[in-house]
Amino acid sequence: MASTTFAAPPRPRPRRLDRSRLAGLALVAPSLLYLTVFVFIPVVKAITTSFTVRDRDNAGNYSYRVGTDNYRAIFETETLRDNVIFTVLIAVISVAIVFALAYSIALALRFGKGPAVRFLSRIYVIPLFIPSVIASYAMITFLANHGFVDGLLQRVGFPDESFPRIVFDWKGIVITQVWLSLPFMTVLLSSVLLEISDTLVESARDVGASSWQIFRHIVLPLSAPGALIGITFMFLGVVGGFTVPYLLGPNAPQMLGVSMVYYMTNYFEPYVASTQAVVIFLLSLVAAIYYVRQQFKREVR
Repeated sequence: MASTTFAAPPRPRPRRLDRSRLAGLALVAPSLLYLTVFVFIPVVKAITTSFTVRDRDNAGNYSYRVGTDNYRAIFETETLRDNVIFTVLIAVISVAIVFALAYSIALALRFGKGPAVRFLSRIYVIPLFIPSVIASYAMITFLANHGFVDGLLQRVGFPDESFPRIVFDWKGIVITQVWLSLPFMTVLLSSVLLEISDTLVESARDVGASSWQIFRHIVLPLSAPGALIGITFMFLGVVGGFTVPYLLGPNAPQMLGVSMVYYMTNYFEPYVASTQAVVIFLLSLVAAIYYVRQQFKREVR
């Protein structure tokens, strides 16, 4: 009987890290390092600090413990609770006004013709080149009581107390945020509307569709994903804003960015300030998750 010999299986060769993978790691490393140092570590530190509670005894000595007292204070303390509600309301109102105005301007730029449209296309981008500090100062000198507009109204016969309070009020924050954010949203919506084919619109008109039907069944559905992404970005910017609400907002309630700085520098409460920072992060995280979902849906389509 012939003996059967079996060949030994080949020994696996050690895997080598190819050059393309090394190049990819080298390209990703700076971004990952930046995110780690300036995003991940501060977020983890803020979350850790927010669970630190500082107690003070009758002798003035401090003791520290881990607890959720800072988060309970956000919802139980009237001042902090009002700051959270105020921040969300300012963000929602500002985003709604900007979207309505920007979408109207983008539609006019996309489908309109004539000298008025050409003039609008040249001037709507001007606020993009003006810093928020300069814009806030302009609003103070222009819209404050006894400012330029108030003085002009008094000269033409309006009573001294007829001008409403705009600056150092929620209205000043909203007006300035709208003025600063309108060009960015308009640029984004204009690029979205430019993706809609003229052939598609003309075909709808050829079969008798009215302008409203074209807008409702073609323009609005095709531009909705990009518009929602723009709304998300603006919401993130307003929720975490500091310069405009600090210079133009009221003393109470305050937006969370301003309140956080006050608790850190004026009240020497870094743990409550970190808790407010976490709340801002959570509000931004909700918008960020929505943005990622919309991007994923667009890639799937």
